Amino acid sequence: MIIDCSGWKGKAKWLKAIEYLTEPINEDKIIVYFDSRNKGGFSWIVPLPYGTLIGSISYINPEFFLPKIEKRVLDKHGGAIPRVYPEKKIYDLRLGDSTGLIKTFTGGGIFSIAKLLSPLVAGITNNNFEKYFFTYSNIAREIRKQYRITNVLEVLWKFLPILFRMYNDKTINVSEEFDLHSLLFRRLPH
Repeated sequence: MIIDCSGWKGKAKWLKAIEYLTEPINEDKIIVYFDSRNKGGFSWIVPLPYGTLIGSISYINPEFFLPKIEKRVLDKHGGAIPRVYPEKKIYDLRLGDSTGLIKTFTGGGIFSIAKLLSPLVAGITNNNFEKYFFTYSNIAREIRKQYRITNVLEVLWKFLPILFRMYNDKTINVSEEFDLHSLLFRRLPH
């Protein structure tokens, strides 16, 4: 039995991401920045008890869009992130980025790993992967929605500051929308 965990090998739009861990700041909310010059990308500040994450994702150099704070950098990491339109069905066993189940806006892959891991282990144990392939198909459907939404947003990117002004200084409480980004449109202010 072979399980492919080798990373994404297919067609993709490639983003670059960078994130610094800095000394803590005096803030208790996550701040997200959108820049009309950073088509399809965004930047963030995430305060944590032990430090602050400052990051950016972009098709071009993400360092151009990093929020500026005057704190000492403790760690730095980043890399390439594939923006993928995943296959509807797969016929082999995969886990991680090799599945193509990478959230198209944030580049997150832990969600799909967490959802696929239990059905994969159960399939290995009982030699029945039906639940694994079913779970893959459900996640792939959501990621394909996110991919289409992201493509539309990229086309409309220069007009998005108007939409973002509607959200300006508003707190958005999310739960499942954190992983299922297509549900965020239900949270549009009205």
